[in-house]
This record gives sequence, C-alpha cells and structure tokens, in this order.
Amino acid sequence: MPLAAYLWRRIRQLGVQSIMGVPGDMNLELLDYLDDDGLEWVGNANELNAAYAADGYSRMKGCPGVLVTTMGVGELSALNGVAGAYTEHVKLIHIVGTTGTGAQKARAMIHHCLGPNPDHRIYSKISGPVRMAHCWLDNAKTATAEIDRVIRVCYLKSLPVYIFVPLDFTHVPVSASSLDQPLTITPQTDDDACASAVNAVIDRIAMSKTPSIVVDTLVHRFGATSILNRLLDQLDIPTFTTPMGKSIVPEDRSYFHGVYNGQVSLPGIASAIEVSSDLVIDIGFLHSDSNTGGHSRLLTRVFQALTTDPIPRNLLRRRIIHLPTPSVPSDEDAKHITQSWIWKRIGAMAQPGDIIIAESGTAQFGFSDAVFGPGVQYITQIYFGSIGYSVPACLGAAIAQREMGSEAASQRPGRTILVVGDGSLQLTVQEIGTMIKLGLKNIIIVVINNNGYTIERAIHGPERGYNDIATWNHQLLLNTFGDKYGKVNSRVVNTKESFEKVISSPEYLDLASIQLLEVIMDKMDVPWRLKAQIDLINQHNTRITKQDNGV
Repeated sequence: MPLAAYLWRRIRQLGVQSIMGVPGDMNLELLDYLDDDGLEWVGNANELNAAYAADGYSRMKGCPGVLVTTMGVGELSALNGVAGAYTEHVKLIHIVGTTGTGAQKARAMIHHCLGPNPDHRIYSKISGPVRMAHCWLDNAKTATAEIDRVIRVCYLKSLPVYIFVPLDFTHVPVSASSLDQPLTITPQTDDDACASAVNAVIDRIAMSKTPSIVVDTLVHRFGATSILNRLLDQLDIPTFTTPMGKSIVPEDRSYFHGVYNGQVSLPGIASAIEVSSDLVIDIGFLHSDSNTGGHSRLLTRVFQALTTDPIPRNLLRRRIIHLPTPSVPSDEDAKHITQSWIWKRIGAMAQPGDIIIAESGTAQFGFSDAVFGPGVQYITQIYFGSIGYSVPACLGAAIAQREMGSEAASQRPGRTILVVGDGSLQLTVQEIGTMIKLGLKNIIIVVINNNGYTIERAIHGPERGYNDIATWNHQLLLNTFGDKYGKVNSRVVNTKESFEKVISSPEYLDLASIQLLEVIMDKMDVPWRLKAQIDLINQHNTRITKQDNGV
C-alpha cells in the first residue's frame, strides 16, 4: 500500500478520528489519503492553533493529537504549541510534509527554505528539544517500522513526536503486513522491581498513622486515572490534588479535601499535609512553580507509588480531617461580578459530562477554589502558560467530546465551557470560526472582559500601556465568524443577578448552538491565590536581594 495510506491507517488504529493542521503544497498529496480511513480533516486557521487544538484533543480523548503542517513556515508556526505539549506531557504527533529527497540532496533553493545553498532538514534540528522522537520516511524498507517506533515512544513517554514525509515518498509502496497486529504501546516493566516498590509503599502505609495522598497531572497523562481512583476508594486516605491535577479525583468523595498548592492553599490544607501527615504519597507529580505555590511546599518526606493490587484491610484506617472554614471575602455582598464569586459559580454550573477549559491568567488561580461535580473534566495549561492556548484547545476538546459520544456524558450531551480573558482571546480568536464551520454546538464561550492583561497588572505596571489591549466588540464575534444567529446567541452581563439569569436559561442548559457570554469585571480585581503567590515571590526576591547586598 502507499506509504501515506499506511501512516493514516496506523494513526486511525490508535483511536484518532480528527486531524488538525493547515494545508500546504508539500503535504497536499499526503492529505489526499485521509478519507480512505475515515479520518476527518479539521483545517485550522493557522499552525499554532492546530498544535493547541491537537493538545486539547489529546487531553480529552487520551490518544495522541495529530497535526499536519508544511515544512518551514508551517512547521515553525506550530512550534510553540508543540513546546507546550512537551512541557505538560501531552501526546502529540506532528507530521511535516517536506521537499522531495532529490531537492534535499541538491540543496535546491525552493520556497520555505533558508537562504542560498539551503539545508532542507535544518528545521528538524530546531524542533529537537521539544520532541521525544522523530523519523524521516525516506526509506521504503524501514518506513513502516519507523512510524511504529515513533508512535510507540509517543505513548510510552507521553510526549510529542515528529514524522517527516518527503514529497516523493508519499505514494511509495510499503508492506502493509504490520497493520494486521495492533501497535504494542504498553511499557515493559520489571515485575520484581514493581513488586518491591508496591511492598515498600504498603509497608510505609502500615507504619503510618496520619498518611495523605497528593494527586498530580501525570496520572492523567499516562492514562492511570481510573486505576488511581479505584485505589483511592480502597485506601480511603485523605486526598488532595494540585492545581494541575484538579478533576482527576472525583470531588464528591469523602476523602477528598481540596487543592494543595503549598502556602497558596486554603486554610488548614498545607498544615494537614506538611505538619500533620507522617507520610505523603505524591502521585504523578509535576513540581512547577504555579503548581506548588511558587515552590512553597514544605515537605520533608515524599514517596511515590501506584498499584492496583488489593491492600490488606488491616492497613486501612479512616483519618478525618477538619479544615477551617475559609474566611468570607470582603466583597461577598457585591452586586457586580467579582473574582471571589465567579470561579466557584462557574464550577457549580458545570454538570456531568461537561468540560471546563481555563485560559492562563486569573482563571487558573480562581478555579482552584471551585468545586466540580462528578464527571466534570478540567483542562488548562498551567506550567507552560501560553496565553491564547485555551481557544484552540477548546476546539480540540469539543471535537473529541463529540467523537466520544453521549456515553461519556451520562444521559446528556456534555457542554464545553471555555473561560478566556479578553487579552488572551485576541491571540487565537480565529478558531471560533473553525468551531462554527464544524457545526460544534455544545460550546459556551465565557469572555472575561476586564479591560486588558489583569494578571500582568497584578504582577507589575498596573497602569502601564503595555498591559492595555485593543477594544473589541465581543458581541459581534460569533456573527463575524459565520454564525448567522450570532447576535442572538451573544450576551453581556455585569451583575451576579444577570449572570444567574443567563446560565439558568434553556439556551444554556440544553445547547442547540454555540453561545458567547461576555462577563464585565473590574480590571484590578484578582483572585486571592494570585495575590498570595505574588507576595511569596516578592518576599523571596527581597530576601535574595538582601543576601546579595550582604544584609
């Protein structure tokens, strides 16, 4: 079969149904084979958005997100999105259509290349630090094995990989025999070492009187969410998540006690883990600054383990944690919409099967206070923190949600609730047009209009011009991007009462079309967690400065 056909057939076997990307003259013939295996071409507004969308698709569906670009101009445009996936351990396959092998050997001056006597493979060196594996499909005898090898690495490491397809190898015949067997994507493990690790953890639990568990994002990335939750139900040990691990653990469980973010946690949480616990099991951890309260964790003992083996019942003991009641916000009685109110309210409005997607900024700090009901999934990019990520990621997640069908959403089709600031929206707004083009109806776009980059104002330069943005009429966006009912489906609110009225309306409870809700907020209102983390960082910087000055 043609090499391109093998590539798409193998990708379809992974459970992938939709391909992100932008067409270009060096990948067009490669794209001709998509339809043969029932794959859907999404077609994004640009390559950066395609990478973000593939990231959101992968997080939602668990299989790799796949994007296709042309070499050079398209390949480089996608790089920031691929880097974010690499940083946050998201499975991504970036397929690049390149010049033919003859042109490469001749170093021909062909468009998309660099300067005179160009190296046509120079771009593959640029993406080296943000991928785990790559291959060039320039040998018919080894091409299928190379495809399989790279995809296997993508799964085992949960990291992006690259596949480069020269134009003249798209139609080259290759053996199809490997497709008769599913690709082996399970890791090879040392049974003795695993048993030793499991026994070590069980021994620690047996000796412990006040254990705690912290659940983090890599549990999700490596497909261990269901396994972990069975274990947590069995152990019944006080459990917390990090900001990046939020929604991995069902938040209605009696043993779940909230989000642990070092010293940027609700009252009592840090001390319950750092002081009162004699054992902390840290599972799937990713210790970035925003995920640890600016590295303000004060743990003296950390052990990691994950097992599905039965735990002897005599090891289990119920530890009850009584956390202090959080203080009432000073603006509790405000009629207008505040940071202390909005995030918990959006969390409460989410229903089983819904996805909440939060943009980098105030939303990420605010949603740690929200309580999500069972079956609500949460997607955000906390570590890499690239503004503009959320809009294309929403597209990818909504596509995956539609593919997965109503079964994953209990008895109702799940909604995709995007929460994006007015500043971040301006970077990648074009993908709203792709949502409308694809007929995705179960999307609510919540635009937080606080007149610019509020998170940056909180960090530095509250009145500086660099934190201002262009003034857009958000009420015209849906209409501009092709929704003929866009004006009807766009609303603006600035009070809690008006917000409640909209989200409880039939149009929002049973979506028949994409909706846009613009929420007006004060430009200097920020979540308490953001203030606390900034204060910690400033205190740290002050101590360092004094030390450097010999004080």
